[in-house]
Amino acid sequence: MLKLTSRFVLVFLPLALYFLWLGVRVVKRSRPNRFTATTAFSLVVLAYFLAVVGTGIFWVASQELPIFDWHYLPGYLLLAVALVHVTLHWRNVASLLSGKAPDVFIEPDSGRFRFWVRIAAYGLLALAAGGVVYSIGVRQGSRYITIVTGESHQGLTAEPLIPPVFVEAGGKRTTLAEYYHTISSYPRVGLRGLTVSARQGPYKEYPEKPVISLPPVRSEGGGSVEDAYHSWAAGRARSDQGGLTLDRLSELLSHTLGVSRPAAYNGLRYDLRTAPSAGALYPVNIYVLASKVQGLAPGLYYYHAKRSALYQIRSDPALTVQLQMLSGSPELLTDAPATVIFTATFGRTDFKYQQRTYRYVVMEVGHAACNLGLCAASIGLRAPMIGRFDDQALNTFLDINPSAEAGLLIMPLGSSRATSPEPVFQREPMGPFRASVIDLIHKGTSIRRVGMKGGLPRHPPHLEAGLTGMPLPVPARGKPLLEAITLRRSVREYGPTPMSREELAALCAASAGDSKDILISDPLFALSSPLTLSLIVRDVKGVRPGVYRYLPASHALHLLKEGDYSRQLAEASMRQEFVGTAAVVFVLSAKWKDILSPDGDRGYRYVHVRAGAMGEGIYLQGASLGIGVCSIGAFQDSSIAGIIGLDFNEEIPIYEIVAGK
Repeated sequence: MLKLTSRFVLVFLPLALYFLWLGVRVVKRSRPNRFTATTAFSLVVLAYFLAVVGTGIFWVASQELPIFDWHYLPGYLLLAVALVHVTLHWRNVASLLSGKAPDVFIEPDSGRFRFWVRIAAYGLLALAAGGVVYSIGVRQGSRYITIVTGESHQGLTAEPLIPPVFVEAGGKRTTLAEYYHTISSYPRVGLRGLTVSARQGPYKEYPEKPVISLPPVRSEGGGSVEDAYHSWAAGRARSDQGGLTLDRLSELLSHTLGVSRPAAYNGLRYDLRTAPSAGALYPVNIYVLASKVQGLAPGLYYYHAKRSALYQIRSDPALTVQLQMLSGSPELLTDAPATVIFTATFGRTDFKYQQRTYRYVVMEVGHAACNLGLCAASIGLRAPMIGRFDDQALNTFLDINPSAEAGLLIMPLGSSRATSPEPVFQREPMGPFRASVIDLIHKGTSIRRVGMKGGLPRHPPHLEAGLTGMPLPVPARGKPLLEAITLRRSVREYGPTPMSREELAALCAASAGDSKDILISDPLFALSSPLTLSLIVRDVKGVRPGVYRYLPASHALHLLKEGDYSRQLAEASMRQEFVGTAAVVFVLSAKWKDILSPDGDRGYRYVHVRAGAMGEGIYLQGASLGIGVCSIGAFQDSSIAGIIGLDFNEEIPIYEIVAGK
């Protein structure tokens, strides 16, 4: 349903004024003649043409993504009013065409098109209209798939503890994760569906709940980005030693997903946050379960970033036990003074990015989780990521509507490293399914807790198979962590200054680490597919242009192929020209056999959280060193795979990050 907001009022204003003018003339019984009406309508066409061209030039020139909302909506209307304009002048068009047409198409006596030509023209018009309606329906509507039982996936790294869901659609049988990834890949066949629902606000409100204002925070210190990354990922930080102060909690939340600064684009105002978000839509929500936070009663809270406050949803000292009963790593919650729970409101992003939404949103959780993990490690607290939990039970625990919002990640702060028997999970049952693709992939990757057993399953480590390469130097060091988080932003303009090898080494180490022991202690990283970090180098001192693979165990670059691929990268990145001017482009990829082990389709969630966390490492190290960084979620999947040299049927690109000076 169309909701009138300032954006839609302005976009439809020229048409509204035209029909208002017609209505007034009719009421006054001075209905305009055909010439006057079509001349006025020509001015409406001109208005939409100027709007599309003007916003297009602004968007392409500055690459400010929020302006794109103002670009494609007038574009759809321009197409519609142009068709109406041509229809109003169909006699002139027909006369022009008949005057130029060969004799075989014209009746000799009347000069009109022959009957069969007119029938063919009407048929083509009906076919085109039907095609447009069908395409929009496919993009915007639901789709049928068949759930297949009794299937097994060949070639998995390990026998999955939670078997993947197999589906059949369009005569092809595949796992649910592979099916979703295929239909959400670019380029897509058909038109993008017309967006008519207003964007949702990035904050939730609890008007009846008590509000606790958080103390102001500092934005300096925190040690280096690289040191914090290693402490967090390797789990070297200490566990809780007596609780968490409200000042510390405020600092952690503010640097996780707080408001960094306001911004305005073409009349729209945004609160830019400390973690990136596609289109500045910010679908991620944060809840805090406080257990031992000084100055805060035990209970569940919602973090309101704009107000820098906590809404107390409910107060109950037993909530920690309830969360343990649905978690995949209950021992990590035992003595955590506070636990952060990330959820997502998919509708904030879905209205714009449609099928690609689930990818973007889950990676954005990874971005915010990385900020939290690094900040916690910088003050000596462990902050493991728990991606294994009972989805339905968590949504009930948070009292959220699963059709609009869903839990995606749990992070206890200051948890112990004690081990205990691990819960057993199984996937949610799925029958014949008709829903949006976002509902489909989330339901298909949902699991439920059904019992207990010993030992958390661990994903086999990513082997480098004896690869060797050019050693990278000691990474460059820049501004402290908290300052880097505050300064972080997406930069899409790069100058001619090349990047140094030390800076490149710092970006690699802050994303994928430089030790074979890194990331082994975190539950989510232990479960998720290892990601390969590939680099397409264009302008780095002492490094020949080409495609490389980063080897974290040896902190080296393995050359895959030489050459300048900047033009191909820009084309594959939806023709975003700034991609071709970057000094280096990073691509994170994963193999299907790894993604689906050991938790089946759930691994698709894990790998996107992991990709977001690794991408945030590049973002923060770039901000620390004064290097511009921008993440790219919209790219032609198979083209990017081809540039790197991946077998697209076996290994998929997950994330693209560009960097330059």
